[in-house]
Amino acid sequence: MKIYCYFVPKYTFVAEHRVFKVGEEYPVYIREDYFTLVAENGEFNLTKKASTRPLKIGRTQLK
Repeated sequence: MKIYCYFVPKYTFVAEHRVFKVGEEYPVYIREDYFTLVAENGEFNLTKKASTRPLKIGRTQLK
């Protein structure tokens, strides 16, 4: 898997039971036809189409 970018949360939060802590770097891996965002205790798989909007909104949090 190749790292596409890193997600760095501006605050600690939980999304669908997955924990993201403020200031931590969470890798976003690019796969053949989707992305994988790794959290403290799990991961999200997003298709390129589904990830377009969240990545644009969170662009300031991507490193």
